[in-house]
This record gives sequence, structure tokens and C-alpha cells, in this order.
Amino acid sequence: MNPPALPVAAQPPAMAISVAVPTVSDIPELIALVNVLATERNFLFILPIEPKTGVAVVTAHLSSIAASGNETVLVARNGREMVGVVTGIRGAHPARRGTVDLGIGVRPDQRGRGVGLSLMSALERWARSVGCHRLQLRVVTSNQPAVALYRRLGFEVEGVARAGAIVDGSRYDDLQMAKILD
Repeated sequence: MNPPALPVAAQPPAMAISVAVPTVSDIPELIALVNVLATERNFLFILPIEPKTGVAVVTAHLSSIAASGNETVLVARNGREMVGVVTGIRGAHPARRGTVDLGIGVRPDQRGRGVGLSLMSALERWARSVGCHRLQLRVVTSNQPAVALYRRLGFEVEGVARAGAIVDGSRYDDLQMAKILD
């Protein structure tokens, strides 16, 4: 006689990733996300933000971004939880206005779930909407998951910045990657 089958724990349904411009009410959660990402010193070069005094600074920065039209900050949510952020900055000089420098970070426990893809797709839509034709970034060569994501999205390696970063006394090479928008 076989023992009775144990019930299988139901898996929660996969949440859809949503991406939006952060609101003022999102700022404390955005600061908390940035501070989680800032702990990954070997992959992400994000500076931590002081949670209390940083609210005013981030609020002013997001207001400035909204007024300029030259930058964007987008956050991703998995359900109600903020799980990623992407920034894009257009070139200031008229000859560089069509180029967007970007930075992205996804919480470690949310990687591999489509968050990075959702953020990058939203950033590309923003870039196109403001008339940009090129996305570019630098990524540490040892961050292979990020390099794989960028390649999947059509980014190509244009060069290597040897010893482009120093973390805890160790030198890391950076890849310069870019995607030309059609």
C-alpha cells in the first residue's frame, strides 16, 4: 500500500512587472531600494542615500528631472513591491542629444524574473519618445548576467575600459556597450 500523497504547496501566481515614473509617495521605498543595490559594490556603482535627509534631496532631484525632459527615472514593481530602477540621461550638448547614458539595478532576489527586461524596454520607449537614437552603458565584465541581458536586448560591445573601476582595491574592466535604435 502506498502512503497518501502529500499536498503540494500552491505556488503564488506570477505577478506582472509594472514600470512607472516614481511619485513623491514612492520616495522612501525608492531610497530603500537604492540602499539595497548600493551594497553590491562589485557589480553596481550606486551610492547609498541617507533615508531621512535623502527624501528632500531625492524629491528635488525627481522634480528637476521631470522639468528638464532630458532625464528619466523609472521604477519596476512586482505586485506592490518596488524591485528595480533604471535611469536615463540624454547628452547635454546638441551633438549628443540623441544619446542616452543609462544605469539599472534590480534587487538580487528579483533577478531572472523579467524585471530588467521590463525596465530596459520602458527606458527604450522613453528614449524613442524624446527623439534619441542611441542607448549606451558601461558594465563590469564580471557581471555576466547583466552582460547577457544587454546582449539579448541588442546591445553590442564597443570597447573595453581596462581597469575602469576599482572596488576594495581590485581593478575591474568595464565593457562599453551600446544599442542603436532604428
